[in-house]
Amino acid sequence: MIQPTETLLEWFHSGRPLDMGVIQSYCRVIARYGDREDAAVLLQLYLEHPEDYRYVLLLEVVMRCGDLELARQLHQCSFVNGKLKEEVPGDILHVLAYMGYQLSTKYLVDCVMTDDWYLSKDACLALLHMPCEDQHQRLKDKFEQVYGNAIFPEILPALCAKWAPADKMVPKLLAWGEQASVDCNGGLVWGIAMYGTSQKEQIRNVLWNPNWELYGNGTGSHWWAYMAMPMVGLTFSDLIRDLKDEAGLVTFTDKASSVQTSQEGLTRSVAAEHRFHVFHDLLQLKLESVSHPLRYVMESQESMLNLYQQLFSWSTPHVDDSILGVIAQALGTDHVLVERYNQLRSRMELYVRHEIELDALR
Repeated sequence: MIQPTETLLEWFHSGRPLDMGVIQSYCRVIARYGDREDAAVLLQLYLEHPEDYRYVLLLEVVMRCGDLELARQLHQCSFVNGKLKEEVPGDILHVLAYMGYQLSTKYLVDCVMTDDWYLSKDACLALLHMPCEDQHQRLKDKFEQVYGNAIFPEILPALCAKWAPADKMVPKLLAWGEQASVDCNGGLVWGIAMYGTSQKEQIRNVLWNPNWELYGNGTGSHWWAYMAMPMVGLTFSDLIRDLKDEAGLVTFTDKASSVQTSQEGLTRSVAAEHRFHVFHDLLQLKLESVSHPLRYVMESQESMLNLYQQLFSWSTPHVDDSILGVIAQALGTDHVLVERYNQLRSRMELYVRHEIELDALR
């Protein structure tokens, strides 16, 4: 058992107030560096308080460090008559499927179709970890029923790759994204990304398309967009090149039109402001070290030091062609994004120091 696990256990047993942000930080570190022993002890702690969401956070470690035996224990305590117990959170579906525990695909599809967003989301994530040919028709029928709606089971489109080829489905998802509520378009982004690296340019275009609003506007769509990047092989270095490319704004504005977006009246400054906001909020998620919810997706290995240099270094001492200089030139030195990127720079410097410390300890 690693030291952070021991410290977290002591904190839980101390009777002191439990701060969810601190618990989450501990769990992310333990999930990255711990093993089955850490998962086993935290599973037992969770099972003592399954109704308390602060303890549900411990399942991050169980999911990423546990094995099938621990999954069986979790299943036994969470299900009755083939369904989740009333007080058990839907997170369990995703956790068990990630761990390789086979669940009833019929029950999972039942959950997908409920009005409970969280349960539907976790059921979709579970189905993305297992074959479900016996349920393809039900999923396809539901898709056709809600296609074109502004509001729908948000993550349902992520399952489309299970039954439809990319050349048939991706154009439909792109068209849907032009009329769907931005509260629901995270699943559309994933529906495209599930087809893999062939959709890298489509995801890139969608990120820069203001109609999709894939930044931190409270809908959570930028989280799904961030997770879509490694699924298609899109890197932050790719996005930085776009941001610094003087002709890139025109290029991507034109490309956005090719995916059925009306860009008449869109000024260069509005488009530039949008993409700077998108990039900022995506990189914030990388700084939070959020792990990918799909077991089979290889996470980005981009060095923060390398990204820092790409963003903030000057190629010549005579002209500020860093991201701050690009923003100032495009939007003005007093624009709020200048301050946001200065704050981002400070956070990146802390992360770079952490990377250097880790290298020193290896």
